[in-house]
Amino acid sequence: MSARLLRSQIETRLPSAFVAYKRPEPRMILTGVPAVDALTGGIPLHGLTEFCGQGKTSAMVSLLARASNEHYCALVDAKDAFDPTAARAAGADLSRLLWIRCGKTKQKLRPLEQAFKVADMVLQSSGFGLVVVDLSDIAEKYVRNVPLSSWFRFSRAVENQPTALVFVAQQPHAMSCAGMVLKLAAGPVTFSGNLLTNVTLNANVLRAREKKGVHSATPDFSVKAQWA
Repeated sequence: MSARLLRSQIETRLPSAFVAYKRPEPRMILTGVPAVDALTGGIPLHGLTEFCGQGKTSAMVSLLARASNEHYCALVDAKDAFDPTAARAAGADLSRLLWIRCGKTKQKLRPLEQAFKVADMVLQSSGFGLVVVDLSDIAEKYVRNVPLSSWFRFSRAVENQPTALVFVAQQPHAMSCAGMVLKLAAGPVTFSGNLLTNVTLNANVLRAREKKGVHSATPDFSVKAQWA
């Protein structure tokens, strides 16, 4: 039997057997940092992203400022380190940002455990385009002990949500469970008096679902800011 005849018989029984599947383009949220957005296309919805390294807080605030003008956002602040005044100065719409401050009440759960539990609840609510979990000020030894199953669970939980989930930490931890891992390194900074006005960062994408043109890139970019 010829290959053409065999294909014809298969198509008669299974019309879609030879239809090429084209994966839809992922929806993204821009970070507000032009060079990073040009490199990555933004932060993917339906996926888990990690920000780590020096400059991660500046990138986080830039992302919140950009995203809060288009989406409702939630910030799970594990150590109550967020500065809303600086975020407003950077352009964030605080009326569209839910700020959850962990460790402020007497609970048996430690701040890291509180942050993970609250992040679960926020994701289940399905009302946010962006959920950021800031673990920057949690001791690395505790974050390092988070089991891989926890990162995997968050990755699976956000898959079916129209949400971008971003963890901010000193080092990357989710790695294989993350759709994107962005490592930042601080460069020269500019001050006006005692006010930090410009931060120069290097960005390196350690992991991305779309590997082409991403895995080895380390562009420089500057963030005009009013936060440390």
